[in-house]
Amino acid sequence: MTSTDSATTPARRRSGGFTKFSLVIALVLIVALVIFALQNTVHTRINFIGWNFDLAQGVWLLGAAAVGSIITLAVTAALRVRRAVR
Repeated sequence: MTSTDSATTPARRRSGGFTKFSLVIALVLIVALVIFALQNTVHTRINFIGWNFDLAQGVWLLGAAAVGSIITLAVTAALRVRRAVR
């Protein structure tokens, strides 16, 4: 039976500091984006590939940010799967 000495093997622990920091930053950005959306209530006409919308500027910018976040999450997940396969 072999035993490993904890003094000779370095512990590989990931600290949650970066994760907590990134969550705080994301929360601040979300709050700022919601405040921006609430302050920009001017209605504008949006034309996108044959569709016409009449929405408040803040609402469609909030939607654009949400779509961008979903695309970012999808690309990040795909890269993680690719690295896991290698």
